Amino acid sequence: MKTEKIIWGLILVFIGGILLLQNFGVIDFQWFVIWRFWPLILILIGANMLFSRENSKTGAIISVFLTVGALVFIGWQGTRDHHEGKSRWFFYEWENEPKSDVKTKSGYFSEAYSASTTSAILNISGGATTYKLEDTTSELFNAKVSSSFGNYSLVKISNDSSETLNFKMSGKAEWDMREKGPNEAVMALNTNPLWTINVETGAGKAWFDLSKFKVESFNFEGGATKLDVKLGAPQAITNVNVETGVSQIHISIPANAACKINTDSGLSSSDFKGFDKQGDGSYITPNFSTAKQKFIIKLEGGLSKFDVDRY
Repeated sequence: MKTEKIIWGLILVFIGGILLLQNFGVIDFQWFVIWRFWPLILILIGANMLFSRENSKTGAIISVFLTVGALVFIGWQGTRDHHEGKSRWFFYEWENEPKSDVKTKSGYFSEAYSASTTSAILNISGGATTYKLEDTTSELFNAKVSSSFGNYSLVKISNDSSETLNFKMSGKAEWDMREKGPNEAVMALNTNPLWTINVETGAGKAWFDLSKFKVESFNFEGGATKLDVKLGAPQAITNVNVETGVSQIHISIPANAACKINTDSGLSSSDFKGFDKQGDGSYITPNFSTAKQKFIIKLEGGLSKFDVDRY
């Protein structure tokens, strides 16, 4: 068997094992560590090229051991609490580990609300960040940020009764072995406008409770991400588009809401309880064809876990 196939097999087993253990609540894996330690991928590729160039058994063994070592290291880092310095395996904790001395900085961003604003677009971009959105505000938008690296910015563009907000994290973490952990942005929205929310992130976590807001469209693009979204009543058509790499996606919609799910998920797994599978591969709720308001959900992923339920 070729060394490349063995290495890719090990990587797939590793990712599948992490997703399985996380689904059963055994671990809480922090996917941002993959973003943090991505240079290991270059090291593995280079090592494989060096040690397997003559198809020797010794070279193949070295490549496999390097791959296993790198995966074990990433797994260990991903299951540690990067704020407390402890393991995130729920049945075991490392004791007496030093806490991080990395300094964090905080910031507050906001835009005032005008009664003439009927619709708004929120563009969020930036990786290695935990995003939380659930609270309401009398302002149009606000965000409380704590960060150990990078800088955040908020830019507003007005167009008659519509506002566009660009909330962006720029910069990157320094390559060192300190326990940085992800940045965090806690956001709040005004309930009056009709919202379009676009999120683009590399690795991290995102929790969006949008049940209090009028949402016309929610679009999410991520790499190694854990995403939880709770939606309220749909508009005439509320579009939800999710495109990920290696991620865990959970979407909740109201129990009586009509919904159609289209998937293009490669090696991903899915769980759509209460939906009927159609001949074209889509999934719909029993009331979809007769409802006046409905969700259209499109899910795309390479190796992800998709879960859509009703509350």
